[in-house]
Amino acid sequence: MDTGILDRSMPKEAAEQTKAQMSQENPMLRFGDPLEVAKAVTFLAFDATYTTGAELPVDGGLSDLSSCPGPQSAKYPI
Repeated sequence: MDTGILDRSMPKEAAEQTKAQMSQENPMLRFGDPLEVAKAVTFLAFDATYTTGAELPVDGGLSDLSSCPGPQSAKYPI
């Protein structure tokens, strides 16, 4: 499971401006929610019974950006 920046993973004392800027750099323009990761884990545990060795990105599109050429790829290395 590859996760992006989650809403609750940042320290509470982080400046609101820093949080706002980081969320605007994410392709979905927001942080992920831990519940979204939990739903992906539940899918893998119970529904994806024929899945082996798969890597599931739950990162709001950050992994797609890092594989694309251009200025964004340097910002989000894999």
